[in-house]
This record gives sequence, C-alpha cells and structure tokens, in this order.
Amino acid sequence: MNLRWPESQPVLGGDPVALRSWRASDVEAVYAACQDETLQNFASVPSPYTMADAEESIALGAVVWREHSGVNFAITDALDEVIGAITLQNFVEVELTCEVAYWVADFARGQRVARRAVELTALWGHEELGLEQLILKIQRENTAALAAALAAGARPTGLTVDEEHKGIVRNYSIYEI
Repeated sequence: MNLRWPESQPVLGGDPVALRSWRASDVEAVYAACQDETLQNFASVPSPYTMADAEESIALGAVVWREHSGVNFAITDALDEVIGAITLQNFVEVELTCEVAYWVADFARGQRVARRAVELTALWGHEELGLEQLILKIQRENTAALAAALAAGARPTGLTVDEEHKGIVRNYSIYEI
C-alpha cells in the first residue's frame, strides 16, 4: 500500500492556528524563533542558528514535498504570522508510519499551539495520506512537548531510545498517535 500524496501541500486548520507550506518571507521569523535557548536545547536545529540555516530549512520544505519524503508545515496564527513548525519525516511506506517533530516560538508557548498542530497533522496524516501511525520521540525533560502530545491524543508505547543530540546522548520516550 502506498501513501496518498496530494498534488499540492494543503493548508490545514484556520483561526487561531493554521498549518501551511513555507514561504521565503518566513525566513526572519524562523531565524528569530530559533535563537531561543529552550528551542535549541530540544529541537533538531543547528546551534548557533544562522539566517542561512533558516533559508535552508524553508527551502527544504518544497524539496521534501516534491520527493514525497517529508511534509514541513509552518504553524501560523490568525494573522498568518509564523509561530512554529511541524514536520512529518522518516516515512516508512511499507508500514505506513512516520515521525512527527515540532517546535513553537517562545512568545506563542502556553497557548495550545503545539497541541493543535499535532491534532491537525495527525488527522490529515491518517485521513488524507493514509498513515496508520505517527511516532513522536520526546526527550523526557521536554515536559511542554510531552503535555502537548498527550493532549493531542498521543499514547505512550512504553519504548525509549537513546540518541545523540548535539553531542549529548539523551533519552527519548516514544509515543504514537
């Protein structure tokens, strides 16, 4: 069975949180958000984070969509301003699974942005792409990401994995939705 890739990347949700494809005009917002120490600690972004990193990240969205190897969404607010990012990556088509990764800008935290983004992505992934399982790997110390995932319906698998993150081996709990 194959995944069902739409011809173009959709816009998901709406007021107050929407997911859309990246635009070149989003570079400064991504750069500014990725300067946050908490985000750099937990997200897989370079540190220090440069404007070139932001440009490369945004350009990658169109590439992975064309190749059917990933889906990179900008998380935006009611004014279409970037407040985060959510990605579907590491697809295993024969198992109809992928991983979900996300971050939220510091000024937008505590507003259920990540929860809504995970809900929208999971619903679309299951109903439109045909995924059977979305996997979230969350560092135990990242209590905000864990709370958002659980609130969005993610369930613990009971599995953990140790992976290197920025030169430090960290433990990740595995969740599914």
